[in-house]
Amino acid sequence: MKPYCVPEKTEKYIGYDMIQNHTDIPALPDARLRLLHAFLEASPAAAKSEVYGTVTALLQVGLDIHDRVAPGDDSEEERAMRSRQLKVLAGDYYSSRFYELLAGAGEIGMVAELSRAIADVNRRKMELYLRMQREPQLGLDDYLNEMAGLKARLFEGFDGLLDGPLLPHWNRLLTLVSLHEAAAEELQAAGDRQAYEGLTFRGGSAAGSPEDAEALRERLSRQLRRTAADFEAAVSELPGGIDVQALRLLTERFAASAGGADEAKGEVKE
Repeated sequence: MKPYCVPEKTEKYIGYDMIQNHTDIPALPDARLRLLHAFLEASPAAAKSEVYGTVTALLQVGLDIHDRVAPGDDSEEERAMRSRQLKVLAGDYYSSRFYELLAGAGEIGMVAELSRAIADVNRRKMELYLRMQREPQLGLDDYLNEMAGLKARLFEGFDGLLDGPLLPHWNRLLTLVSLHEAAAEELQAAGDRQAYEGLTFRGGSAAGSPEDAEALRERLSRQLRRTAADFEAAVSELPGGIDVQALRLLTERFAASAGGADEAKGEVKE
């Protein structure tokens, strides 16, 4: 099995000084990428696992950086305007590389599959945004499930390559990873809304009092504990052929994040 090397493969595309000097680049979706690599390496598509991982990383970063583009106006400072413009251009650049890499590998069918996934992600983001405007009391569980679905959708483009015995395990673990990431990001936003870029639960306005804010953080912490435990159980049920040891790194990471959420509140992990 080939080792996971997506960060190294994407560095030459992401690490441009001009972009990094003017805007923050979203982190790679490392957990989802590691999961994808483990399953592709156990499938007939193992020979293409590196190129698939690289293009998916670039696409997801492109989508994520576009999510951080805030509306501007004529009064904004030049640096803010340049940062906003570069976010748009950087997102487009990262997305365009996916066409080049897949076409060069002769994977025209996957270009179409991932293009459909991108369109679906953008449609579902707009639907969620509009739903949040219509339903100011949208529940946290519904919101997290919607966000998890958005995170998973691009990676679901590989379902066809993982058809067969691997598919139910892939779908289950992808859902859990995406849900854990959604809850972790929301907990980060709840702790420091001003430092967090992107869509958040009710725009950060759900917690109208310190008691509400604490209740929100507690619910998110419980969600992190649940998904960490469910992920560990699901990994233990994987069939042979999958590099379970590589996925145990994620098990440890998720358990640590759940424990860290407890420690931040002075609690003992369940």
